[in-house]
Amino acid sequence: MQPINYTFDKRRFETFFDGIVAIILTILVLELKLPETEHTENLSTQQQLVCLIPMFVSYFGSFLLIVGIWLDHHVLFLNLQKLTKPYVLLNMLFIFSLSVVPFTTAFAGNHYHDSFAVALLFVNYFVMNFLFGMLYAYGWKNKLINREFLDDNKGTAIYSFVGVAGLALAIPLAYFNTYLSFALGIAIFLGHLMKKK
Repeated sequence: MQPINYTFDKRRFETFFDGIVAIILTILVLELKLPETEHTENLSTQQQLVCLIPMFVSYFGSFLLIVGIWLDHHVLFLNLQKLTKPYVLLNMLFIFSLSVVPFTTAFAGNHYHDSFAVALLFVNYFVMNFLFGMLYAYGWKNKLINREFLDDNKGTAIYSFVGVAGLALAIPLAYFNTYLSFALGIAIFLGHLMKKK
């Protein structure tokens, strides 16, 4: 008789996560559409394309963020020694915050002059990155992650703290200037992608 197995398969969860990210990126790009108003109907195609620039900037920032998250999640799972039910549930909470990105991205892109809409996008970014940091913290506390990996990535951890603080700063900054919030977010995400590890 085969023993009862209550373990969680890392590869299966990674496949699930990859599928979620692919769906989110697909939904994200589908949100790039012209706003249908009386004003846009009378514009030339070039002018209509110019109207899409704020949506594209919002999309570009979210795309960079998701690429960075996917890369970091992949490396994290390569160094994860085992997968437990609480860790799966924490990952699901993180995925929930990630799944909201297409909505907040489109909302901020359509209302790029509205401080609340842009601040909401950065609240979403902040919560998502905070929860991703919790994956590391929980894994470290419960000895789920290879210790050498954590020691080797102390520089990345410092950059991540600075990045999360920058995202928190972008929330009130949106009430001062929405363009500066977008610029700060894109700079943080580009910097994250350019780091060595």
